[in-house]
Amino acid sequence: MIFNEFIWYNFKESQYGKEVIKFFSNYKDNMYNKNIELYNKLIDSINYDTRDISDFDNYNNNVDFLCNEIIKSIGDEKVLTIDDAENLYYGIIDENNDTKVHFELYDIPFISECLYILYPDYFFPYYFRRYYHHLIAIFNEFGIYLPPVPPKNDKRKRMFHYFELCRSVYEFRNNHKINCYELPAFLYGFATNIIKKYELNSVLPEPKNAYFVGGGKNNNGDFDYLDIVNEKTITFWNGNKETQPGDIIVMYCLAPRSYIHSIWRAVTPGSFDPFFIYYGTIYIGKPQLVKNITIDEIKNDQLLSEMPLVKGNMQGINGRLIQKKYYDRILKILKEKGEDISYLPMLTDEIIHEIEIKNEKDVEKYLLEPLLNKLGYFENQWKRQLKLRMGRGEKVFPDYVIFPNDERNNEFGYWVWEAKYAILNNKQLKEDFGQVKSYALRLNCKGLGLISKEGIWLSVPDYSFEKIKYWSWKQINEHDYFNEIFNIAGNKKKN
Repeated sequence: MIFNEFIWYNFKESQYGKEVIKFFSNYKDNMYNKNIELYNKLIDSINYDTRDISDFDNYNNNVDFLCNEIIKSIGDEKVLTIDDAENLYYGIIDENNDTKVHFELYDIPFISECLYILYPDYFFPYYFRRYYHHLIAIFNEFGIYLPPVPPKNDKRKRMFHYFELCRSVYEFRNNHKINCYELPAFLYGFATNIIKKYELNSVLPEPKNAYFVGGGKNNNGDFDYLDIVNEKTITFWNGNKETQPGDIIVMYCLAPRSYIHSIWRAVTPGSFDPFFIYYGTIYIGKPQLVKNITIDEIKNDQLLSEMPLVKGNMQGINGRLIQKKYYDRILKILKEKGEDISYLPMLTDEIIHEIEIKNEKDVEKYLLEPLLNKLGYFENQWKRQLKLRMGRGEKVFPDYVIFPNDERNNEFGYWVWEAKYAILNNKQLKEDFGQVKSYALRLNCKGLGLISKEGIWLSVPDYSFEKIKYWSWKQINEHDYFNEIFNIAGNKKKN
């Protein structure tokens, strides 16, 4: 949404809004006097992990210690501009500094609070650890520039990323005349409520993929936790950033247990977390404890023993993709052990049509054109490979344009579709979405569609990738889901 000053003003004037702004206006006193009730309320606004219990006393002690170290390291250094703040932050974080304390990624929340206490005009308290996807959603929703996330192995850039976020929110609040005490109130009291409409749903989409994750490394308490989970449990885990809501997560207990323990569902998209040690973070829920399948049983199984993960002795397990044939075999073994697998999630065949999809042209002929007919369009209402000029000498050819006008320099269309043979992960989806989005913007379309043997994706202006909608082929052929698709992309014009 575009930043709405009227709605923001109403929040500031509400009892809760005034309470939150007051909290950040007296942040140091509130933290040291342990105003834990409001603090936890703000943390809870982004938290849904059933095992994430804040250790406030330890947190407070860390902030106290780090503040003292930071004050010692900066001495009399003046911070009068955002560039001064950048230099100060780099001096603190850079491993070549003269302080006795060398900071780690997990120190960022503590450091952020110290710097906000000292220089609230240029820093903000960072509460998004393990919830970076919330920050992404807020930045996208309100048009705040999101700096690129540094690569996993570049710790230095990941540490510096926090200040890049500070610069972005500094520019945002100046543009909208939000003061330094209102800014964290905006993030944690106001914006988090706006993005909840994109959050957890009670009904998950059908799974597109299955992944392994592992628990119990170095006696970290995972085993005790996993043994008491229930149907309401939601927790974070180190996983594959390509994970999508609904995907299947197979929990494997590492040595000394060494067995498949339970089957879960992903409840949010996977994401990077630049300030979390495991980087790739997923949230999982709806756990189903199953009869154990031991590593010996896996290694002795003719099919499962072929998995590269098994050949590698289950090393690097978190986020490893499980091919359908292997997941199906796991279900079969569970059934042979007496497990009722009817309540467990299953991977459906990629295509439910009785046709063989071999290439992109088959997707167009056997999937897209029949779908367009079903959506109420006739063949004379679309054009394949409409020639578009996108720049000097550059020509592109969108696969299908609905109700096209191909008059030179005045080309437009009602809807644009792009066909791909397969869209196997989020990275590829983003690339393909970017391609068809450029066509939609050039043609001033009402919406765009991507189609592959995995299903369809639809988007309408403002063409936000985070709001793209997806349906599997099974869903497309179910009445309620198809009605939803028709309401977005169907032919509602009088013929």
